[in-house]
Amino acid sequence: MERKAEFNFFEYHSQISQDNVMLSYKGPLTDVLLSQFIRDIRDKLQDDPRVGKKVFAVFMELAQNVLYYSKEVNHFGERNKVGTLVIVNEEDRYRVVTGNLIYKKDVSSLVEKCQVINSLDRESLREYKRKLRNAPTESESKGAGIGLVQAALTSDNPLEFQVRELENEYAFYVLFVNIEKL
Repeated sequence: MERKAEFNFFEYHSQISQDNVMLSYKGPLTDVLLSQFIRDIRDKLQDDPRVGKKVFAVFMELAQNVLYYSKEVNHFGERNKVGTLVIVNEEDRYRVVTGNLIYKKDVSSLVEKCQVINSLDRESLREYKRKLRNAPTESESKGAGIGLVQAALTSDNPLEFQVRELENEYAFYVLFVNIEKL
């Protein structure tokens, strides 16, 4: 999916049927909070362990991306990174959605990473992941995009992303990963 300036995440969020939302959170992320989300996800998906493991793994990769890379910070207490985490249970798939602020200067690099990941088949993704693992990390990166590659591998689906540029030095980056039900 291409970059679209007109995307409104909050509009999207309000359109999701509340019955289908398994998890919806916007705010500061902490290890304790993520642990609780993990327990909730496992409880809700225990009837379908194979798909549940995929949803859990993708959620963890994307939540860690928000935890590591969000440029929005809670200015109270621990100065935790802030983001949005959503899991939607649709008829034929689970949809894991995350959103967070990034610097505008990083948009083209992030979009390019997602496009490269989406252009690769499964075996090429594995090779790309090995290459990233062995490459020197970028100054601000904690994994050089390995989490995005892993999300694509785990879900067996391309990454969908949208970016909305904001008035200041920031943009809002939204990532969608679909996990098909079996």
